[in-house]
Amino acid sequence: IIGYTTYGKGLVQQIFPLSADGELALKLTTAKYYVPSGRCIQKPEKQDKRKLPDPHDETADEGTEVDTLTVAEEKEIFYTNGGRVVYGGGGIVPDIEIERESWQPIEINLYRESMFFDFAVKYLAEHPDTRPDFEVSDEVVAQFRQFVKDKKFDYKSSLQVALEDLGKTISSEGEDSLFSGVLDSLNALANVEKAQDFDRSVEYIRKSIKREMVAAVAGQRGVYDEVVLKTDPAVTKAIQILTTPQEYSKLISKGQGQKKAALE
Repeated sequence: IIGYTTYGKGLVQQIFPLSADGELALKLTTAKYYVPSGRCIQKPEKQDKRKLPDPHDETADEGTEVDTLTVAEEKEIFYTNGGRVVYGGGGIVPDIEIERESWQPIEINLYRESMFFDFAVKYLAEHPDTRPDFEVSDEVVAQFRQFVKDKKFDYKSSLQVALEDLGKTISSEGEDSLFSGVLDSLNALANVEKAQDFDRSVEYIRKSIKREMVAAVAGQRGVYDEVVLKTDPAVTKAIQILTTPQEYSKLISKGQGQKKAALE
């Protein structure tokens, strides 16, 4: 298994209305899912959970994990048919974990403001012969940079948000006159740093432009053929494993016999 640890959602639930107007209802757990090894993957509520990120926070990390899992000694142990050890109550843990994608503020806001979609509409109207195997050249990236500039696209960088918070703290302490010059200098530096965000995120921008172009030309099937199956980290890792017999066999045999050793 390649990817991320699942959240540990293994419940079957049903909604029972409690009022005629439908405003009140009872959500009742009626069953639980079990995997072939006999374990329930439902994560107990008592396990630690991180605070959910604010969806309105422009600086939020889209790849932030909301749950944490530590395999404790008291967790119930199960064995697969091959004798590999697996633990109950914590979701499915992959054999190979792929690093979660983390979006930067400029990337989040370009997507939120539909900049990629709007640019694709404009570009395809001017280039109706664009094919699904279209490649995003440096020239296209430059055109996109000018496009977002013409649209007066703007956002708050992480540094700008932090400085805003600092300014509020200073104001609440009544120290505006003492720190005004320092804050002005820091804000100027933050603007210089922000100007480089586009170049730092250029690979994400290329991929997002391509995705929108292909979606418009060939639909979601085209997106999978031309983008996902060629660039997704989990897919490329899976291809690498499947085309390397020794590595694949090593993963499959890893942990086999643990059940026998534990019983002995």
